Amino acid sequence: MVDYVTGQIAKGKLGPGDKLPNETELGEILGVSRTPIREGMKILEAASLIDIRHGYGIYVRHDEDMPQLPLMMFKLYLKDSTPEMLMELRYIFDRNCTELAAERRTEQDLAVMRECIERLRKLSKDKKSSLDDLLKADLDFHRAIYAASGNKLIVTVAEFVLNMVAPWVRKSLDVSGRYRAVSLHEQIFEMIEKRKTGPDSRESVDINMKHFQASLEALKNGAVNLETKRNDPDPVGDRRRGSAKN
Repeated sequence: MVDYVTGQIAKGKLGPGDKLPNETELGEILGVSRTPIREGMKILEAASLIDIRHGYGIYVRHDEDMPQLPLMMFKLYLKDSTPEMLMELRYIFDRNCTELAAERRTEQDLAVMRECIERLRKLSKDKKSSLDDLLKADLDFHRAIYAASGNKLIVTVAEFVLNMVAPWVRKSLDVSGRYRAVSLHEQIFEMIEKRKTGPDSRESVDINMKHFQASLEALKNGAVNLETKRNDPDPVGDRRRGSAKN
């Protein structure tokens, strides 16, 4: 149901203000009962894609929010994405936005990034600090990079991506410890501060993403003991070092 309606919108067959077929007609088109149709309607309404007018019908939204329609559809697609897919999407954003930020950043942009890193550093040293606070400092740093790109469209789309990947970033912080995140963000900041682009800039993002990927793999494989990871600043890194010695 959701795929059908968003597909019709994407193809231009449904536009703002257009009336959708009723539940019976949609059921016949899709060959399903009314139950999945109604569930799909709830999802589309929650995403602000449709307006259900009881007694009148179901319409594609047509108001001041409509310029965000493609982003609402994008958000729906993101909900069905795997962690690996989200990581690849985030990698594209970070890799390119870091270079744009290096070229366009202002002193104010750098000040915001520094504040995020210092907040992350302070929280990482405080054993009582929450993962949620660490996550906010982490994501705020990346938001500062996107803002430094000087492209409002990037900032808007990136916010959708960050919101979807946030639970996995949180798990990554929990798995790999609190300290490693500081050094990873410092490397990216240094590239931006020194206006470095090309291979140098990409390398700092690559290291960050590889660490994130290693954390996801650890989560998938259940390889990290909960008590160990709470006391070890970088269990993922230690496993790598241990493997290298062997």
